[in-house]
Amino acid sequence: MLPPFALERPDRLEDALALIGDDCLPYCGGTELLMAMKLNVLRPSCLVDLKGIAALARVEWRGDSLVIGGAVRHASLAADAEISRSLAVLTVVEQRVGNARVRTQGSIGGNLCFAEPRSDVATLLAALGASITLASSTGQRRIAITDFVLGAYETVREPTELLVEVLVPSARLKSGVYLKHQYAERPTVGVALVREGENGVWRLAVGAVGDVPIVIEVSSLDEIDAEAVADMTDPIEDISGGVDYKQHLVAVYVRRAVQAAAEDLGA
Repeated sequence: MLPPFALERPDRLEDALALIGDDCLPYCGGTELLMAMKLNVLRPSCLVDLKGIAALARVEWRGDSLVIGGAVRHASLAADAEISRSLAVLTVVEQRVGNARVRTQGSIGGNLCFAEPRSDVATLLAALGASITLASSTGQRRIAITDFVLGAYETVREPTELLVEVLVPSARLKSGVYLKHQYAERPTVGVALVREGENGVWRLAVGAVGDVPIVIEVSSLDEIDAEAVADMTDPIEDISGGVDYKQHLVAVYVRRAVQAAAEDLGA
């Protein structure tokens, strides 16, 4: 059973920002929040329902950059035709996030703020060089995804702040692949490999094996040493595998990602 709580339903962002704090938590899809409340891990006195705030549900293009509102659902991103044309790798990831319930209910902002180490979305956004905007009643700040997530279930977000948007710079000029090894609801390893334009750098992100994704940049695919990348990871040993096994998987999937990217170049 859920503990008792009050429910606020503002329709303006400024009203929501005036409400949220240590004991009044933002709520959108609730895929993780409500479970934590049922387990008595969290007992907020109130929830602030964000679903009525139109500004948080927008997906728009600012030139070549993609801006995604914090309350946009995974299913909406997976079905967005313009994203599919301009940044197909994001469509691929969003179509495979969690399960049908998570994709329908869960939001991109909630996914990032929960900081689940096995987040496909966080790994891809790290490779894309994305950033997020945090807003509070006193102002806003923009932070790179790689700086936002500090560790497992830990971010730099203050209790009074709300993730209002995700920005993918030069999204129309990026191409990439995302591969993962997954036999349960969450992946054991996820590898994103993204290219910046036709002659730009390659950015490789490896997630799910450790607390946070690791990211490296190279000027060509030939510079990526799969075994060296695997050695850079700090895997969490759990029921999905030990350290050696996970590092082996990292090397395998990095090689596969490089091969897939090379094949795309030759297509």
